[in-house]
This record gives sequence, C-alpha cells and structure tokens, in this order.
Amino acid sequence: MNVVLNVEEVYAVLARVTSIIVDEGSLSASGQERVREWREAHKLGTVGLDDFVEHFNERLGNDIDERTTRMLRQRGKRHVSAAKVRA
Repeated sequence: MNVVLNVEEVYAVLARVTSIIVDEGSLSASGQERVREWREAHKLGTVGLDDFVEHFNERLGNDIDERTTRMLRQRGKRHVSAAKVRA
C-alpha cells in the first residue's frame, strides 16, 4: 500500500496534534510555548513544513510497510510472506 499525504493534509494533522498537546497535555507553560513556536516554524508555506512533510510521509510509509504482510507466489509453492523470503 502506498499512502502519500500532501502538504495541507500533513499540516492538518500537525495542527490537530499540537493543539491537543498544548490544550490537554500536562506541559509546563514553557513547554506549551515551545510547542507553539515549533508549530509556528512549520506553518503552511514554510520550508520547515515542506521538510516535515517529506519526513512524515517517509515514516508513514515505513510504518505501513512494517505492519503489512505481503504475499508472493513462488514457483511450485503456495503464497509466502515477503518477510520470510527476505530472511
């Protein structure tokens, strides 16, 4: 499976998660301010967000790959997990 989120989609996730951390987390005032500063550095249209989107999509894809069982057909055999073939 291949999932790639665009900049606006990743920003929506980023904004929601950081809002939850600031509003509902048990951070100190300085911790909340640091999260707000980080979010400001990664707002729409910034290079920071562009870099974050690339990293986010790479990690998301890796996580999906690790959790997904792939099945391959080998000649004369039933389907075998790709993880077993690589090992």
